[in-house]
Formats: sequence, C-alpha cells, structure tokens
Amino acid sequence: MSTLLITGASGYLGSRVTKQLLAKGHTVLALTRDEHDVPKAHKNLKICPLDKITPQDVFAQNKIDGIFHFATCYGRSEQTAAYIAQVNLLLPLTLLSLAVKQGVQFFINTDTILQPNINPYSLTKNQFSQWLAFYADKIQAINMRLDHFYGPHDHPVKFIAWLIKNFKENVDHIDLTEGAQTRDFVYIDDVVAAYMCVFESLDKLPKGKLNNFEVGSGVKTSIKAMVLQLQKLMHKENVKLNFGAVPYRKNEMLAYTVDISALEGLGWKAKVVLQEGLQKIITEEKL
Repeated sequence: MSTLLITGASGYLGSRVTKQLLAKGHTVLALTRDEHDVPKAHKNLKICPLDKITPQDVFAQNKIDGIFHFATCYGRSEQTAAYIAQVNLLLPLTLLSLAVKQGVQFFINTDTILQPNINPYSLTKNQFSQWLAFYADKIQAINMRLDHFYGPHDHPVKFIAWLIKNFKENVDHIDLTEGAQTRDFVYIDDVVAAYMCVFESLDKLPKGKLNNFEVGSGVKTSIKAMVLQLQKLMHKENVKLNFGAVPYRKNEMLAYTVDISALEGLGWKAKVVLQEGLQKIITEEKL
C-alpha cells in the first residue's frame, strides 16, 4: 500500500477521493489549512495542519509515494490575486519541488479545462500545469483537466449548487447570462472514478512527459438548457429567470470540446447523464 499526500482532502472532490483511497488500504497524509478541516478520523489518515507543521517537515517525517493536489481557490469570494496564486500555484509548486528532491513517484494535479485568460483562477491553474510539465522528466506527472463537475451537497460557490440554493429559497428571480455557453457537466461520482482509474493505471502511462486527462461526460449542454432543466425538475417555474441580465465574462469561452478519449483508453467511462445527475441531487438533498 502507498503513503499519499493529499491537499484539499476536506474539499468536495478531495474528500471523496480520499475516502476511496483509505477504503483501499492506503495511508493518507492530509495537508490542510486547519486540523479541523478534516472531520472524520480513520486509522490510516494523518492530519497535517499547515498552521502547525510545514510542508518541509511533512516530507522529512514521512516516506511519501505520491501526491494528489485538490486544494483550489476559485476566487469567487473576493479573494486577492495573491491568495489565489498561493493556493493554486505556490503551494503545489512547493510540494512539487520537495517531491522531486525526495524522489516521490508521482504527482496528480487538478487543473481546469478553461483557458488561462478567463480569470486569476484559470491563469494560476494553467501556470502550475506548465511547472508540472517542466518537472515531468523527474516525476511521473498527471494533469486532470476538469470541466464543470457537480453533485449533492456541493458548496454554493459552484454554479449548479448556487442555482439549487436560489431555487430552494424560492427567490423572486435569478439574473443570468444569455446562457449560450456550452459546458460538459460531469457528475461527481464519475470524476472520482476518473481519478481512481488514473491512479490504478500509473504503470501503464508514459514517463518523462506530462500526461493530460480531460474529464467530462462527453456531452455538451448549454448553460440555458441546464438551468431550464433544473428548474423543471425542482418544480420552480415560479422563479423568473432573467437570461441576458448578466454580461459574459471577459474572454468567455462560448464553446469547447472536452476530449475524454485518453480516459476511455484506460477503461473509464462516464455513467451519469445530466438529467440523472440533477435528479440524484434533488433526491439526496430531499429538495
């Protein structure tokens, strides 16, 4: 079994992958901002709060086999650019440098499908992926490029969770963009399965280069169509949807294709279609 360092182990995606890894008998070192961020105890889980221990100490005290980087700052709560860069670029770069020095076998990074010129989040994510590619001759480098993933009990900073919160509260109206952008919405269970598939296939992947895996469902849906579908499933036709009230972001990507062929080549396949995924949220959250 492996000893794995994980950032963002208390987050929406990271906690679910952590649970899977622990269930398979691996030891997890959860690097977190606060030891209270990871609430559930497990015999193979060790909390490493950054307010009490440095990354250097974590590496000095443990023989680490691999790293999963999930910690992410989207910048949607008015965080400064410096803070976004600290979470999305400087922290993983520190870990990558230490990992190379210690001879860690692999680094699995969580990236975005968005282009770097969209916002500070996408810019810093792209910058770190370039650093990961730079060090790919010294460590097995995996880059998971995610489109919009969703699921039950997500944080309302995420778009679908924010919509659900507004529908649930029976707000009078919701201001939105025109909604012509297409996105590849992928359910959380399929995303977790993608990470586990890549992790369990490391010996099949080429060394000396950055291995990119785009993660989506393989189906493009417009923002407007998704919103209308969710509204119908939640029976919230009374909530007025003001499409066009919000301008598109600067450099907004209206359409792109998520190429899931690399993941499918490893035997992974998305199982949950959008309508089923939205219904799963409604059922689980008893909406």
